[in-house]
Formats: sequence, C-alpha cells, structure tokens
Amino acid sequence: MSGETLSRSAQIELQGVCKAFDTRAGSRLALEQVSFVVKAGETATVIGPTGCGKTTILNLVAGFTQPSSGQVLVNGQRVTEPGPDRGFMFQRPTLLPWMTVFDNVAFPCRHGHGLTRQRSKAELHEAVLHYLDAVGLRDARELHPHQMSGGMQSRAALARLLIAESSALLMDEPFAALDAQTRLSMQQLLRRVVKAEGQRTVLFITHDVEEALLISDHVFLMSASPGRIVRHVEVPFGSRENYRDVVLRPEFTELKHELIDQLERLVPT
Repeated sequence: MSGETLSRSAQIELQGVCKAFDTRAGSRLALEQVSFVVKAGETATVIGPTGCGKTTILNLVAGFTQPSSGQVLVNGQRVTEPGPDRGFMFQRPTLLPWMTVFDNVAFPCRHGHGLTRQRSKAELHEAVLHYLDAVGLRDARELHPHQMSGGMQSRAALARLLIAESSALLMDEPFAALDAQTRLSMQQLLRRVVKAEGQRTVLFITHDVEEALLISDHVFLMSASPGRIVRHVEVPFGSRENYRDVVLRPEFTELKHELIDQLERLVPT
C-alpha cells in the first residue's frame, strides 16, 4: 500500500445550482445560482453565515439530494446518486462503538459497494496499518471509541475516509468540536496526508476563517440565505508546512480580518 497513489483526482463543478425545500410555510430557497469549480487535486473551503446552505452544497455533491435547477458535476459526469468516488466526513466521527479502531478503519473496504478495487485480506490489513500510521494511531488500533479522546476519534475517522480511496473528499466541519491545539494538529494532518495520498480533491465546510486559509487553495464566501457565492479567494500562502510562520505573516492577518469583517456584514441583523 505504501507509496501508491490514486490514478485520478476528481474535479468538482457546480453550474447555476439552485436548491429549494418545501416547508409548511411554502417553498424556501436555500441556494441561488451557485457556481464554482474545484480542480483536481485542490482543496477548497466554503464559509458563510449559519444557514446559508454550506452543508446543502456538500449533500448535493455527495448525491444525497438533487438540485432544483442547475447541475453538479464530478469529473464531468452529472451527480445523480452517492458513489464511492466521493467520500464524506461528518461533523462527528461516527465510529461504530462495538468495533476497534482497526475494524472501524477497515469497515468501508469490507462492507462498501463499488469501490475502485477489491483487496485481499492481507492487502487490507496492510492498508489499514498504512493509514493508521498516517494519522498516528497504529498503537491504538485495538482500542474502542469510548477509550479514545475526541482528537483520536477524529484521526480514526480521517483514516477511514482515506482508505476507501475516494478521489473527492467532502468534509462537513469535521474538526469543529475539537480543542484548539487538537484542531490545529488535525488541520496540519489533513493537508499533509491528503497531498501525499494521490492529490485528492477536498471540499471542506467550516465557520473558522483561519482554518479555511490554513488548509485551502481556494475559499468561497457565501451570502446569508439564500446562499450565493459572493467572493472567491485564491489563497496565496504556498505549502503552509510551518503554520506558525504563516499565521504571523502580516498579509495572512490582513486577509483573515478582511474576510471576518466581510462575513460579519453578511450575517442578518
């Protein structure tokens, strides 16, 4: 397993996407004419006020729901249903409590459908250890979720996401519940592991502007509901291997505060 890369990364594209939901009060427009492209191998983050439709975008790309108009494309193919080419990481780790860390990480390969390739028992064992090494959990492989900290559970969930070898990773505020130090560690881990493992494409949701700037190649800022893309930032800070050096740069602080100010102006009064 070690040294293998994915044969292809996914490009994610939204073209004029609108999404309305039926409510007791009538139809509610959640997204209005949302269009953007995340090129293969890039990490893009969507930020915006609460309720602006960030998670709705992830659900559309995942194929959990369909747009009311417009279309969602992955590698040029219209998304009509969930598929193994798109992995999803939720706000909570959602580990199965009766399984060990090892078995939780192995779960997608043992029980998933339509994966890019099937592994023998020996290959799966090697792959699980490879991803546990990548997230620093090899020594914790026989623990159960209740025996682990929140940070360790998030690392296990990330390993489980990666082992399925989905070319697009959809991540819905996966580090929001972690303390500041653990969250920073997970941000660094995500950027390092994702770039090493086949240049996967990541679409990430967060409320944290600093997190968006630290992990992303692109940041898309959304308006309040109905959500629209009101700004696209190409993040100019390079590899960001040393986060401390990055956050101390005057240009980082300036861009961060500029986005925070713009975000605050978008919040309904």
